[in-house]
Amino acid sequence: MTSSKEIKRFQEFLMNAWPAEHYFFLNGWILRFTTGVTYRANSVIPINYTGNRALVEKDIKIVENAYKSYDLPTIYTMHEHFEPAGLDEILRDRGYIEQDRTNALLMSVEHLNLKDINEDYRYEIYNERVIKFSSLLSRFTKRDKFQQEVIKEITSRIVVPKKCFVIAKLEGEPIGTLMGVLNPHGYVYIADVFVIPEFRRQKIANSMLKTVIKEWAISNGAKNIWLQVELRNNDAMKLYENLGMEKIYSYYYLRRD
Repeated sequence: MTSSKEIKRFQEFLMNAWPAEHYFFLNGWILRFTTGVTYRANSVIPINYTGNRALVEKDIKIVENAYKSYDLPTIYTMHEHFEPAGLDEILRDRGYIEQDRTNALLMSVEHLNLKDINEDYRYEIYNERVIKFSSLLSRFTKRDKFQQEVIKEITSRIVVPKKCFVIAKLEGEPIGTLMGVLNPHGYVYIADVFVIPEFRRQKIANSMLKTVIKEWAISNGAKNIWLQVELRNNDAMKLYENLGMEKIYSYYYLRRD
């Protein structure tokens, strides 16, 4: 079982890999504010709590007013060791609704089989989120062109970790994407994995992951691979489990509009 200390380290890794536009700190809670595109950069991280039980309700009201001032919903990212104990029940009693249960998966780089890459496609690695990367996602995912620009700004704020962006191509046309963020502790975080529907089940996502590990991550000191998958995304969960990734913890969001 993953310890509280380890989970909080991964939460720290995630905040550095998906940096918010503004931060505010309240009795150990970390409030993150970004134009409402993504929960990851626009939520409260209750990673620690230094207040006392009598202050919790008051602090929640302060949080709600803060997000209201940004014209944003209030969202808490509830990992398995949130603080204080009982926060989940308090928030639900205030009308918060649970959304998007997610598993964090991990594996050692040395356990990843780097063979069996689909060579029918070309895999290009960039050090910035190029237009081709964002435009493909804006065409085929729920986030439109404006929202992709916001996400591009988020990734431009990644400072300490190293980052890269992979595009899979067929005859010069982009058909898949993947982002990698490598922190100084040797953990490479994988996100924005996408393949155009008509090209799925051809090991393209698998090949992008293996390519970024083989050609970029290992040479930069990567020791472990980790990522997050919503429980409802059965295809992605099956893909990563087949690669050998294992669950290390889970979390969910509690949201109040």
